[in-house]
Amino acid sequence: MRILLMVLLVTLLSCSKQPAPADAIIPDNPSEEGVIPAGGAREEFADTPGLVRVTFTDNGVTKTADGAYLNGKKQGTWSEYHPNGLLKNLTTYINGEKEGIYLELNNNGQLTKRCYYHKGVRHGEYKEFNYANLKEERVYSNGKIEGQVKIYYDNTKLMEESLYKNGVRDGVSKWFDQEGNLTIEYEYKNGELIKK
Repeated sequence: MRILLMVLLVTLLSCSKQPAPADAIIPDNPSEEGVIPAGGAREEFADTPGLVRVTFTDNGVTKTADGAYLNGKKQGTWSEYHPNGLLKNLTTYINGEKEGIYLELNNNGQLTKRCYYHKGVRHGEYKEFNYANLKEERVYSNGKIEGQVKIYYDNTKLMEESLYKNGVRDGVSKWFDQEGNLTIEYEYKNGELIKK
């Protein structure tokens, strides 16, 4: 009986060390850093150890996201999809952090947001669109708004123009009506209103 138990134990341990097949569901273990979440079908690359392409689906039918993990961290271009199958957003990752351009589209495939990331934080030009029209534009520096911010009405006329420094209003902020007439002008210093 002891020999049978020993053989069974050795068999179970050896089976647990075998690599998962390419179409296996990836295990979920949120307590371990760098573990790929459950619900994705995996495809390993023989020429790049540690690189795994993962495709997530909704009930195994509609693709919801796909991308690659390298050593348990998001790597390269990741795509998410709307329920109708059209692209929802496109993000690039390096070593698990957003890096480079980020694009967001509505469920009709029209661009709604374009911004840039560096080491996981917004850095550079940020623009939002309402269909083909510019809705908002600003610039980020290491995750904080820096410089001029412009927000537009649906009719493309300027609604607000403000200056930011280190993520807060700093300088003159102006608001306009839908005909383009100046309605309010305030001055800020380090995020505090100093002059109406």
